[in-house]
Amino acid sequence: MVAFPQDSFPHLVDEKVLSAFEQIWEGLGRPGTWWTGAQRRAIAEAARSAIADGPRPIGAAIPALADLDSEDGSDISDLVLEVVRRVTSESGRVTAGWAAEAIGLMGPGRYVELVAVVVLIVPVDLFCGLMDRPRQPLPEVVAGEAVGGVPRGVEAGEAYVPWLVDGWQGPNVARALSYVPADNERRMAMVSSMYDGSEFFEMVWSHRSLSRPQIELLAARTSALNECFY
Repeated sequence: MVAFPQDSFPHLVDEKVLSAFEQIWEGLGRPGTWWTGAQRRAIAEAARSAIADGPRPIGAAIPALADLDSEDGSDISDLVLEVVRRVTSESGRVTAGWAAEAIGLMGPGRYVELVAVVVLIVPVDLFCGLMDRPRQPLPEVVAGEAVGGVPRGVEAGEAYVPWLVDGWQGPNVARALSYVPADNERRMAMVSSMYDGSEFFEMVWSHRSLSRPQIELLAARTSALNECFY
């Protein structure tokens, strides 16, 4: 069943965007590299809750990661819930030290895949909201275990997490989640469909309703409001 049919939106949506959303939803409830399908869905649910709750006030008590239960069963642990909340609604408070502690407790693979699930679901939910469309129900869970495995060429570098180093040429943002290639491919497909497509290096765009300067202005303003400095 198609999750994002064109007629479920009150306004026309580019088919490339809908295709990217379908790819994301198709993989959301399936076993990933480091999390099961049930755990990936639980992370997505936690991200939605974090968006609804919003960031905690400055000065509010925030638990130390090391004090939280880190045992994951069929669901996700208190540690994972706290990391999801920080990454989703308090990303401006993610420091190198905090990330290093979270990665040390969870492992780099689980941390990167958690971030991947968050950055896949949040833009889709926001897009639907802006288009006056209800959020899409999360997909059913597909049974199975996480496959594991570290991609070839991934090493520690300048980022908080290991990423593709061997022979890399291109912008850092494109390899940010390269520790989990399948999710990174889904993310970049969404980025391509909603932003640049194959015209990234063209300074004048005529294939969209907005000109490139207009899109870059919106992107920069959104980035600043979310304290996402790149």
